[in-house]
Amino acid sequence: MVFVYRFPGFEPGDFETFRIRDRHHRREEILRLIHPKLKALGEDILSDFWHRGIEGLHLHLPQLNWPPGYEPFCTWLALSTHPHRYQQLAQLNVGVHEPYVAVRLGFDTAGEAFGRFLFLMSHGDLPGVLDRIAAPAGLRCRVYRQTPWPEGSRVIFDSGEAFLRGVKAAERENGNWFEVGRVFTRQDHGGELEQPEFAATAAGILLDLYPVFRRLAGP
Repeated sequence: MVFVYRFPGFEPGDFETFRIRDRHHRREEILRLIHPKLKALGEDILSDFWHRGIEGLHLHLPQLNWPPGYEPFCTWLALSTHPHRYQQLAQLNVGVHEPYVAVRLGFDTAGEAFGRFLFLMSHGDLPGVLDRIAAPAGLRCRVYRQTPWPEGSRVIFDSGEAFLRGVKAAERENGNWFEVGRVFTRQDHGGELEQPEFAATAAGILLDLYPVFRRLAGP
């Protein structure tokens, strides 16, 4: 049986929306061009998961209009066990930035799930779990700190093995976002990002991370 992807692939023009100087026009173009593709990508991932017996996930897209004066520098698709307040919890996430697309298990470090993640990394078995799951799959942990638009965020920690050190760096250095996953730069993976089959690649990465996500996602 041939799987028909809903996701059509990203086009170079999709990424150019993040360069639009006017904040309101930028947001409108992100919502118009990228969000329908992210919704289709999310539906493909959920379909893949459903065929593997994984259910109960909700698809979220941001409004990009908070707080007043917020400058949209990226957008994302998030899969969560909760229909609301997903940003407080662990997310299976696909983030789209001007220079790259990231497929990841992610946390807003101000959210309640990050505290549990920090505890299990510091006092539990999660470092070993990530070593077994993420390292063989070539996944990396990254910590970001907010910066002014147009950059929006900056990597302050990046490692393919020091997962516990990454969590502590997020706490110590005021990182606002922590993730474990894979980054697809437009420079190196532009052709792959343009193909509908990127949905299968994203689903595979998130499937690798699903066991960790389930332990942190909440009831």
